[in-house]
Amino acid sequence: MSDYDFKQLNDKEFEIFCADLLGEVENRRFERFKAGRDGGVDGRFFTDKGKEVILQCKHWSNTPLSQLIRELKNIEKLKLDKLKPHRYLLAISNSLSRAEKKKIHNALNPYILSESDIYGKEDLNDLLSGKAHIEQRHYKLWLHSSNVLKHISNSALLGRSAFSLDEIIHSSSRYVVTTNHRMALKKLEQLHVVIITGEPGIGKTTLADHLCLHYVTQGFTYLKIGEEIREAESAFDPESKQIIYFDDFLGRNYLEALKGHEGNHITQFIRRITTNKNKRFVLTSRSTILNQGKFLIDSFEHGNLQRNEYELRIQSLTDLEKAQILYNHIWHSSLGREYIDQLYFNRRYRTIIAHKNFNPRLISYITDSTRLETCPPNNYWDYIVRSLANPSQVWENPFNAQQDDFGRAIILLVVLNGSALNEKDLSEAYHRFVTLPENQNLRGIREFQSNIRLLTGSFLNRTISPNKSPMIDLFNPSIGDYVLKRYAGDIVPLRLGFQSLRTLRSTITLRSLQGDGLLSKADTKVLCYRLIENLAENDFDCVSVSYISALCDVYRNCGGFKSTVSNALRSAVQFIINEGLGEATDDSFEVVECCVKQRIIAPEQALDFIANNVDSVESHTEMRAISSLLLAIPEETREHREKVELVKEHVLNVVSENLSEFIDVNSAFSNVEGYNDYRTAERELKKLIEKELIDLGINFCTDDINRILESYDVQNEYHSYFENYHDGYDRGSEGPKMLAIDEIDDLFERN
Repeated sequence: MSDYDFKQLNDKEFEIFCADLLGEVENRRFERFKAGRDGGVDGRFFTDKGKEVILQCKHWSNTPLSQLIRELKNIEKLKLDKLKPHRYLLAISNSLSRAEKKKIHNALNPYILSESDIYGKEDLNDLLSGKAHIEQRHYKLWLHSSNVLKHISNSALLGRSAFSLDEIIHSSSRYVVTTNHRMALKKLEQLHVVIITGEPGIGKTTLADHLCLHYVTQGFTYLKIGEEIREAESAFDPESKQIIYFDDFLGRNYLEALKGHEGNHITQFIRRITTNKNKRFVLTSRSTILNQGKFLIDSFEHGNLQRNEYELRIQSLTDLEKAQILYNHIWHSSLGREYIDQLYFNRRYRTIIAHKNFNPRLISYITDSTRLETCPPNNYWDYIVRSLANPSQVWENPFNAQQDDFGRAIILLVVLNGSALNEKDLSEAYHRFVTLPENQNLRGIREFQSNIRLLTGSFLNRTISPNKSPMIDLFNPSIGDYVLKRYAGDIVPLRLGFQSLRTLRSTITLRSLQGDGLLSKADTKVLCYRLIENLAENDFDCVSVSYISALCDVYRNCGGFKSTVSNALRSAVQFIINEGLGEATDDSFEVVECCVKQRIIAPEQALDFIANNVDSVESHTEMRAISSLLLAIPEETREHREKVELVKEHVLNVVSENLSEFIDVNSAFSNVEGYNDYRTAERELKKLIEKELIDLGINFCTDDINRILESYDVQNEYHSYFENYHDGYDRGSEGPKMLAIDEIDDLFERN
């Protein structure tokens, strides 16, 4: 039995739902009219004798019923006296007692023929029972159905994600099912993988959330990746239905150079997903970051990922869809009437909808009543205009005026980390930061937990998962944009922040600052050197090889290691050489290669480093880096030939065991026409394998290619591809054109 309060629907959506439900009850199609002043008519039909039956809907669930009855008696009755319908049906989202129905019947006499023509909350729920098809036609209602909620709860329990699906449902009242939703869902259904791209604030995460919800309700287990693709790989079950979600997969809001192996692991994992009917994979990324990723990561280009991209653009939203987004945010906000009046005055909502900086995130911000404590109603429109004109500055006053030095320090550390981090790790970084000699003049509340409590819900999110420490992340990604730009010209707090963090993720932010032009190469080089120097003074205590390697690699890319090398830099390189057993990354190999060429380390040391780490090399990037290091070592170096064979043997084994993760099998098969032409399919695979090995810097022969294919069932895999994908992908239409402004006015018209 359903038990909706219908509060997730706005008034217009409630009207559409009632017309749909009662139309089925009456076995008639209700004629509906465009939104706006309805004159007392939300729907109508004519009896066989030509007599008019009118439907009126009142979505006043938050209003006392006595006020509604007065409205019906004093206003609605006058409308009916003019219309004089044969019969009047009234649907109300409030709960109704028998006595209350009688009062309504008396107030609208003689047009309500029977009290049974008055439908309250309980009546609508009773009628909806057994009509799942109506629930499904009304997206927000369907999301809140007991069957769906039960299934989602079970899926979240079985899944390996700490992300709360309930939070998605809670925010769904503001969601608008647009053309973007339908087309992205179509692409995901056909290709199994969709990468949602777009600029900040356009709604990538919200769309991804609702695509995932769609599949959860179809019986898929939900897995949300937190940091790296290995989390999904460990939970991957070929036989079960899984929907996997990786939000901001190229670096969590910052331009990530992705010198590590993550990008290649992602492309390899995508290939696994595309060939499995039980899997769906949703990723999001800013458009600029994804474009940089394509430039920096060859496997993105080789993987032909552009066919999986779905770019969200404000230009793809119709004016009406923008209006619906704004209307939903206003309806479901706790804005007072006097604030809402400011939006309706002279139809100012038109200005918001037409503004070049319109995006859903900004709409959420300007309709958030909690941010208006110091903004009286008569200043509200000026506040909106300023926010629209300069969206990145919406955090300026809260950050500068409402936070003390210690609060700003915590926010800076989270921003520089570039993604969520463990509360314990943040606490340790914070205490390192506030005890630095340069920070002894900070003012405000020093205690860490007090600051976390104050910041949570405004600048930070604090997520608690079973059996795990709390995770701290930014409340809104645009905070990161603002903070990075604010500190970009001040290298000292940046250095102190990075020095206190010591996380691998923070080196990605460092790369992005330089890549985005917020830091010059010269400043980045100085900053890296100071960080390395500080770590050397402490004998690289409590830091990882991957972190030191990344710092040295950023320094190298900024022109370091080309002149006299200090003792601190030599110590850092020796730390990588001595401590890198099984922990080396592609950064490590590239730094060692640079040092071999500059004669900072001996070729023999480099060969030993290769031998100690080759077994842990797995990704395309790591393999290419270790091959490049081998080429930099003189061939006459002792045991050079043996190490070349060692690396080659390892690469051939890894590629053999994970062929579909290193080459785009679908790309090879797409060049084959016949269902049984698996010999041609094999030849196409060999071409791609040869290209991959050349790219990896491996010398090979025909026997090596055949060896790789020995463990791959070409015939079976090709038949599977042919059955699933031979018809190709239907890109669909571009969606509807912009709608006339009068339809927007009709939507905002108050009944």
